[in-house]
Amino acid sequence: MEAFRSVLRPAPVRIDPSRVVYARRPHSPMRRYLLAAAVLIVVGLSMTYGGAWLSNMGLTLAGFAAPTLILLWMTRNDRFEREPLPLVAVTFGWGVFCGILAAVLNLLLAIPMLGPPGAAFVEEPLKMLGVLWLAGHGGLGAEFNDHLDGMVYGAAAGAGFAGLENLYYILGLITRGGLPPATAVAVRSATSICHIAWSAIAGRSLGLARAMRGGTRPWDILPGLAVAVPMHFVWNASSPALDLFLLLPFFMLTLYRLVRAAQRDEEGWGYLDLAPVE
Repeated sequence: MEAFRSVLRPAPVRIDPSRVVYARRPHSPMRRYLLAAAVLIVVGLSMTYGGAWLSNMGLTLAGFAAPTLILLWMTRNDRFEREPLPLVAVTFGWGVFCGILAAVLNLLLAIPMLGPPGAAFVEEPLKMLGVLWLAGHGGLGAEFNDHLDGMVYGAAAGAGFAGLENLYYILGLITRGGLPPATAVAVRSATSICHIAWSAIAGRSLGLARAMRGGTRPWDILPGLAVAVPMHFVWNASSPALDLFLLLPFFMLTLYRLVRAAQRDEEGWGYLDLAPVE
């Protein structure tokens, strides 16, 4: 119920947190995760688009521009304890890579059974697998302290997925829809925040469980998915006008308010002085 209430009335949870919110990650080399991120991104793009993403590099970069900028805003919101770039990058890379699995499962299961809105039941859980891996990792999991961290890493997975998906729609709007490239990029850039918001909301429940109990279990993601999946489903099922003028502003406002509420929690926990700076 808290996950649903948080969307309608975002507010600090005002809990007495577990000590893990102040935990520091044991020092370990991080460059390997930057390499892993690059591999995931290249493999994800290549298996989805073949060589088209390279021959249309300008559109590829344009498709990833808005998700990357929104993700940068998200990471800057974690002002007391910034997440390591390599971990954000590898979660972003997972968001790109899981698009391969999403495309297959959507074609085989979700769309035949539920139509295009059914993609929500495939894409949201897949994006969260990368966040679950990080939260449960023996060493890296210490970097995953609370619900704001959950939103940052969820947003990273959503941003990677949004960038991959943007290229598909941009190419379609240009080749089949006859739109000028600038218009196609602008349309997709405006909606990039959707995948980011849905994944951030799902990741929030995982981070909140860690802050409250000191650990996470796979089913801790379910409350967040119970909110994110219907949001995504309704978006896919609605008209473009309803999406752009009602749902999109709602998702943007909800994400902003949840981030601010989490920041107030960290302030209340003394993060100004006690944040686990690595």
